[in-house]
Amino acid sequence: MARFKERLRNPPMKKRALLVILLSLASLPTATLSRSEDAAAPKLPLPELLQKFNERQQAVQSLTAAFTERKDLSLLAKPVVSNGTFLYAKPARIKWEYSAPEPRVFLITEDRFLAYYPNQKRAEEVPLSKLAGRRVFRVFGIGQTSEDLQKFFDISQAEPGDEKDCYLLVLTPKRRRVKDRLQLVRFWVDSKTYLPRKLEYLESDGDSTLLSFANIRLNPEIAEGRFDVDIPKDVQISSTFSGFSGSSQSR
Repeated sequence: MARFKERLRNPPMKKRALLVILLSLASLPTATLSRSEDAAAPKLPLPELLQKFNERQQAVQSLTAAFTERKDLSLLAKPVVSNGTFLYAKPARIKWEYSAPEPRVFLITEDRFLAYYPNQKRAEEVPLSKLAGRRVFRVFGIGQTSEDLQKFFDISQAEPGDEKDCYLLVLTPKRRRVKDRLQLVRFWVDSKTYLPRKLEYLESDGDSTLLSFANIRLNPEIAEGRFDVDIPKDVQISSTFSGFSGSSQSR
């Protein structure tokens, strides 16, 4: 059984750790956000909000959370809903463990991307550098300051809709190759923790993905083995990238 481990060398990152995580995304349904007086966002100007956001990001060494992902795809009549666990550890290790309806694992480090689909007996491993400009960038606001994000996006503030006690940041792509695939990213920042509570990605083709997070633990101890991916010997590992919708549920 091949075991893929993340090696703790001095990574030449910071550049790559824009958490261009899961570079094949979508965004949430294009439903209009309703304005509710009861759910009005706490008042905080954007510069001050970004400063507090930056302070929180710099304090994040590790994070775990449960997540629910809803994908609305133009080729499917019904949305695809998945659940799993998210893990993050500095400097740039990210792992998405999907448990239902189909198990799959996405591992992202400072220099590579690994996907494993147990039910399909296939895996993919590619250098992260080759994924730049691919389908869509999935941005998770963990470990990144607003300065990191502003290299790729214009950041604005909007009404949070029905989501209470939070702020809504809207990220609009700056670069053409990102604009060609991604319309925008929205994420709702908790007004107490300044961590993302929900993320929404809208692709240029209308497909969308919504990620909701729960049971967020900040700076827990995460065993090194949690970032290992065990792949049986009979599973062929390709060097191609098929995207983050590689489950049979989304085909």
